[in-house]
Amino acid sequence: MTETTETIKGPAAEPRRLTRSRENRWLGGVSAGLGEYFDLNPIVYRIAFIALALAGGTGILLYVAAWLVIPDAGEVDSIAATAIKEHRERPWLVIGISLLAFGAIVALSEARFWPNPGNLWLAAALAGAAIVWWQVSTHSTRRTAAAATPTATPGNAKPAATTPRRRSLLPVATGLLIGGLGIVGLLDATGTIHVDWRVVLAAATVGLGVLVAVGALTGQAVGGVVVLGLAVLTALALAFAVHVPLFSGIGDQVDHPATAAAVNSSYEHGIGDYRLDLQDVSFPAGSTQVKVTLGIGNLIVTVPSDVTVAVDGRASAGNVQLLGHDDNGTHVHEKVVETGTHPGRVLVLDARVGLGELKVQRG
Repeated sequence: MTETTETIKGPAAEPRRLTRSRENRWLGGVSAGLGEYFDLNPIVYRIAFIALALAGGTGILLYVAAWLVIPDAGEVDSIAATAIKEHRERPWLVIGISLLAFGAIVALSEARFWPNPGNLWLAAALAGAAIVWWQVSTHSTRRTAAAATPTATPGNAKPAATTPRRRSLLPVATGLLIGGLGIVGLLDATGTIHVDWRVVLAAATVGLGVLVAVGALTGQAVGGVVVLGLAVLTALALAFAVHVPLFSGIGDQVDHPATAAAVNSSYEHGIGDYRLDLQDVSFPAGSTQVKVTLGIGNLIVTVPSDVTVAVDGRASAGNVQLLGHDDNGTHVHEKVVETGTHPGRVLVLDARVGLGELKVQRG
């Protein structure tokens, strides 16, 4: 007799899924989810993300990317997959907002939180623009869908009354902004006051924010004011990022003093290519200090061949070439001292560019 042993198989084990944990989470559950999936202490991943964030911002990019593509515990799709499914008929919306969000993340990864916020303002502006764009587009889609859906009414019933259109505060906000900036610009041009445009833009941002809050409380349309506020906030972010004046002139400019008496201690230009030619100046014995700042553009400073030059060059983002020494990137800061044929004559040059190229060369 032959005995036959039959093995009864139970239900197949459910495959393990990588999800963001809802337990023991600190922020988005990414580290806790990775710990559960790989059976490691989540603190290992938290330390890794923090270390990468402090070492150049990569940790922020990786964490946000994981938060978007890893589904939450109990959910089938991730945030990114859900957004694509809900807006598959309008992929441009998801693509545009993703680009804005990615720009905000990159700017945040390069931000200096103290003492100068730097790109933190730009990150806030881009993130705010992405959020507002998403909200406005979603609201527009819902309103269009509601208008396209017919409402069944009895034959003897009167049509439903249409909701009156809310009055927009955009004309008021635009008028106040243009008038305020015009008054401040007039006072600055006439020399009545010296204006720090970062303060002006910050005040305008606060004013527009207050107007949005008042409009929302009183039931008035504020969508246009929000867009205007984001534009001003972006200008404020740019002003803080470059750390140099943006409103000191626009266009290409050349200054070429011929004598030491004609050399100013400070030169400023806003946007454009600016050239300061000092090669024909015979500097006196001792130290002469000159400061040159440019907001956006290319700055070229030509110095005499006989003087000793001590140059301190900075660029918030761009390329810096100081007497043959080249560097580029963000927050570039280089110092170069080069002795001339007359070591007793010293030109102390402080040259700064917000966004662009700085070049200091011998004549």
